[in-house]
Amino acid sequence: MYADNYPPIIYKYRSWNNPFHKKILTDGEVYLSSPKHFNDPFDFGIVQNFLTLDTTEKIERYVDAGMIKHREFLLRKGIDLEKDREFQLKRLQNLDAYQEEYEHLNSEAVNKSYGVLSLSARWDSILMWSHYADYHKGFNIGYNEAKMRESGLFGKGGPVMYSDEYPHLDVFGTHSIESSFKQTHYKSEEWAYEEEYRLTKLFFPKPPTEEDRTVKVPFEFVEEINLGIKISDEDKSEIVKIADKMNIKVFQTKKIPFKFKLKRNQING
Repeated sequence: MYADNYPPIIYKYRSWNNPFHKKILTDGEVYLSSPKHFNDPFDFGIVQNFLTLDTTEKIERYVDAGMIKHREFLLRKGIDLEKDREFQLKRLQNLDAYQEEYEHLNSEAVNKSYGVLSLSARWDSILMWSHYADYHKGFNIGYNEAKMRESGLFGKGGPVMYSDEYPHLDVFGTHSIESSFKQTHYKSEEWAYEEEYRLTKLFFPKPPTEEDRTVKVPFEFVEEINLGIKISDEDKSEIVKIADKMNIKVFQTKKIPFKFKLKRNQING
């Protein structure tokens, strides 16, 4: 499902005037952000719909499946299985409250345990340059997608899927790559212009430190650098100087006359 649509190069939009952003080129550092910092409140919030447990039979089936799955753990904790079953059945009498509690706990766990590097399949998104690269005064850096995904520095990686429909995750479904991607790589169609590609890493069992979230990417993974239309001559000179030392191609973006599109010309090498 995902192996046939990987983009060859994935881009991170940055501002050269931000010291933190600068490190992506000076030190090869990228940061795996917690989902709690995302600007989309639905992102990483795709969960099972427990409201579908709308009959006594379904509720009992769900609880019994959980009891079987976690039986050994419960016994090691000295928990009375019958009493715990009764407790779980009682909790599920109020599905709205159960759903709300589950989503809250899931959000806390995801925010603590996941690190995400968001990139894009596009170097020429006018909106992305405006939103994430200092209003076209910054730059973007293009990585070899295969090298990033296969490096072992991250967990799973792939393009974000977009849809107008909220995805359904069956409460009785088994965990699969597809369901996992729905939870981490699925967004509203309204975000489709970003053509986002993300690399995620699950830190378990201990929550990551700031140092854990900072990853050094080898410079040989970098395919190119693109400079914004409005970048200053000083910033351009600094970036080109660094890129030349590492034999990285640098392109200057420009407006295409009479079109809402960008073009680019290589300015080094």
